[in-house]
Amino acid sequence: MTSNWLDLALAQLGNKYYSPGAFVAFIFNSTHVHSHVKSGKWSADLVDLTYDVYELNTIENTNPGDLLFWGIPEQPYTTGIYVGGGQFIAVDANDKRVKMQMLNKNWLPTFTGTVF
Repeated sequence: MTSNWLDLALAQLGNKYYSPGAFVAFIFNSTHVHSHVKSGKWSADLVDLTYDVYELNTIENTNPGDLLFWGIPEQPYTTGIYVGGGQFIAVDANDKRVKMQMLNKNWLPTFTGTVF
């Protein structure tokens, strides 16, 4: 795994995206990280993103670069990219800007998706 995706994600801090899925798709498509689907391209749709990952996991098995999801696989309502050390990069629901955020016990993702 290269840090290319992380460098690009960090460069997006403060930028606006219309959705969390659009941000994730931009990062992985721009850095040529292939999705699991036949086309190899990442979708901005959150449900599609659950199919784009190689494997769904629990939060305990999360690695840097994996996607964090809140909701259920059939109906996730947000996502972010896990950076490590309890931090993730995601689009803030209030102002639609990309921010570095911390996981906390009051708002943990319900499942993750292995990307690498």
